[in-house]
Amino acid sequence: MFINRHLIAFGRGHGVMITRTCLLQLLLTAFGTMISLGIAFVVRMLQGEQQLLFFTRIWQIFLAIALLLAGRFVLAKWKAVLSERCSMEIKASLRERLLRKLFSLGPAYTGRERTGSIAATVSTKTEYLNEYYTAYLPSAVSALLNALVLIFVLMRLDSLTAWTCVVGCVGMTGCPMLFYFLMRKWGEWEMQMHSEYYSDCLDSVQGMPTLKAFNANARQREKIHVKGGELRRAVMAQLRITMLENVVLQFFIGVGSAVSIAVAAWQCAAGRMAQSSLVYALFLIGACFAPMSTLINAWHLGYRGVVASYSIVELLHAKGKLSLSSPGAEAGSTASVFDGDIRFDHVSFAYDPKDGDVLRDVSFTVPHGTTTALVGMSGSGKSTIAHLLAGFYPVENGTVTVGGKELNAKTVAGIQDQIAAVWQDCRLFYGTVEENILVGRPGAGHEAVEQAAREASIHDFIVSLPEGYQTRLGEGGARFSGGERQRIALARAFLRDAPIVILDEATSSLDRRNEMAIQQSLLKLSLGKTALVIAHRLATIRAADQIVLMENGRIADIGTHEQLLEHSPRYRLLMGTQLTGGAGNGA
Repeated sequence: MFINRHLIAFGRGHGVMITRTCLLQLLLTAFGTMISLGIAFVVRMLQGEQQLLFFTRIWQIFLAIALLLAGRFVLAKWKAVLSERCSMEIKASLRERLLRKLFSLGPAYTGRERTGSIAATVSTKTEYLNEYYTAYLPSAVSALLNALVLIFVLMRLDSLTAWTCVVGCVGMTGCPMLFYFLMRKWGEWEMQMHSEYYSDCLDSVQGMPTLKAFNANARQREKIHVKGGELRRAVMAQLRITMLENVVLQFFIGVGSAVSIAVAAWQCAAGRMAQSSLVYALFLIGACFAPMSTLINAWHLGYRGVVASYSIVELLHAKGKLSLSSPGAEAGSTASVFDGDIRFDHVSFAYDPKDGDVLRDVSFTVPHGTTTALVGMSGSGKSTIAHLLAGFYPVENGTVTVGGKELNAKTVAGIQDQIAAVWQDCRLFYGTVEENILVGRPGAGHEAVEQAAREASIHDFIVSLPEGYQTRLGEGGARFSGGERQRIALARAFLRDAPIVILDEATSSLDRRNEMAIQQSLLKLSLGKTALVIAHRLATIRAADQIVLMENGRIADIGTHEQLLEHSPRYRLLMGTQLTGGAGNGA
């Protein structure tokens, strides 16, 4: 019997259902043992026995056997339903824990790991646990307890026969533990190949437009083919070990059943066991090892869950820059009225200490009700500042305060309720247009959704669609252009109606005409609110009350557009042709 501590830990909180499943399986096994004993009674009566227990006629025994068979059928159905329900609850609880962990790890982890690998752990590998809870664990518990009881009975009939059964049972229950370390090695290789194969397939689907544009279909197909071959080799290697273990298990069943029967017959022939006891011994030996045969198949189904548990635990214990985001907080919940400044005070930050600081001693204030623009070259730290304010990562050196409250694990949920953000890489989810806008405030009504869409200049486009707001988006909003996707993201921010606004290149995907319209919407969105804007385009920057120029993780200059034009060569160099070509031109 193989008990895995990780899988037992996953089952905490579901102990009652696990116990009931094991008890039902034990009853099924006991019914099987009683049927074998009933057949032994039939044989003894055919040999001339007049009464056994309360049975005086053979038909009475057959009636009892029929009732036991009917009871086994009912119990089997009941056990199947209960075990599946137990497994589903454990998997649902575990997936919730995994998602909470992923949310706590934040973008730093999900950006470092392959999406396919993460998805495989949350979905496929968690699904592998099913057979451990529904097949192996109940079968192992019932087979072991059944064997202990029957061996005790056999000891009363003949000790040598009983000890021969013990050898077979010990081999059956101990063999999985002996083979497991070898099986785990090959099993982990199989799961690694499965994750890589799944990840490459996912990349191919998500990157299909790029592959088609560069006529790279054949090369990608060859890559998938190679990965498929590696997965096949991993599966076959695992299968070879499984078959070898199966041979050893079958050997111990042979020792336990055939040899035990031979020993019992020899003991009877030698006069050391009564002939009447021989009949019972033969059927009890069969009843002892029948569940063990079932356990072989249950183990080969359940061990994949054991191997998968290590990848799941690895994700649950993954370390990194944890996000301050509270995964249990619902967007749009009631927040206290924000009335204060946003302050960064001597903030330094590194995603990974080995790579050095991304922000270096950054200090500035966003006064209440004003707009501050962050500008600078790519990699200068602009988006990191926005991510820290949004609570994606903890501030370990320095402090960030919002309305006088320091941003930390205790205050982040309340502060996030006061923030609406539009990121450069806006994400649309599979579902309807309305459902995607409602991400900003799930409890809002349809009229509020329409009003937010009008303010984001996307309403007319939405109503022109065949199903309007109920139009289903493709994966990642693939049916919409970049500008349309970004305006839907803007509609979320309007619907959110939060006192703090973060805009990360909110107009980067828009053409000149749409940008002008959106600029008006952004001015309306930011009116009377505290806004932090990351932008490259002069048309977005020059309207800000304050501009913070970032360079290599430090603040190079702070001032208004006019002040920086006059006193900052770095700012004039950064703006470049936009100053000579007119506002709004350039990249």
